[in-house]
Amino acid sequence: MKTITKDKIRFGFDASFEPVLTINPGETVCFETQDCYAEQIDYDKKEFSLLDMKRNNPVTGPLCVNDAEPGDVLKVEIQDIIPEDHGSMCVRLGCGVYEVEGCHCRRFPIRDGVIFFDEGVEIPVRPMIGVIGTCPATPCDTQSPGPHGGNLDIRDLGIGSTIFLPVSVPGALLAIGDCHAVQGDGETAICAMEMSAKVIVKVDLIKGGTDIPTPFIETKDAIFTTHADRSLDAASVTAARKMHRYLIRRTGLTDAQASMLLSLVGNLRISQVVNPLKGCVMEFPKKYL
Repeated sequence: MKTITKDKIRFGFDASFEPVLTINPGETVCFETQDCYAEQIDYDKKEFSLLDMKRNNPVTGPLCVNDAEPGDVLKVEIQDIIPEDHGSMCVRLGCGVYEVEGCHCRRFPIRDGVIFFDEGVEIPVRPMIGVIGTCPATPCDTQSPGPHGGNLDIRDLGIGSTIFLPVSVPGALLAIGDCHAVQGDGETAICAMEMSAKVIVKVDLIKGGTDIPTPFIETKDAIFTTHADRSLDAASVTAARKMHRYLIRRTGLTDAQASMLLSLVGNLRISQVVNPLKGCVMEFPKKYL
């Protein structure tokens, strides 16, 4: 298995970035990732003023996929996410939805699949990827989600899930970073349990897969359409309508039938409210397909 080491980082998605590795479709790759703070929280209760937030959200890559051309779809199966032995959080005034005084940078041990939080609270890890994306036609940073993927912060992007991403430039130029040991819907305090990790993915190519409403996620039990917008209302409506259109194409249901079924068994969820563009997902159980 080929590996991209965690010193090969970027802070954006840009077609001018030289690929650090090239593979053929169907190969498996290990991305070694840094946490969203670029591993600057190296001890508990570090002063926030010591962090260089211009180094926020590094991604490892980019990875070039042979034969990937605009109009294709990249299929990325997340086979494993291996945490390091600690996670970090940094909450501060004016970030997230809570009224928090001051800045608080914390570091928590992770052992045997458990996060050891304060006051004896132990939280099982549920590792996931925060930032995963292909390069869009127009360069962008790693702070926001978008049609290319990016800073999705969708907690379902864990081990065993698959994400489908658009190819907008030759080679696709896939990059991954910002892994979380666990995250709740909304990521309401600006961060999750941020961690460095090794991410093992299998990367395949779907030629001409333009009917897939990317970014599109599949897990063992469900499928998810996604959207991000400055308006949470707009994000929720668009995510839901993407699934509605997908069900009509996939199942042959009428528009009325598909809307009824989604209202009965679909779950319209907020994925995050803290990035420049807010995110929503529409979740639909696969047993009804």
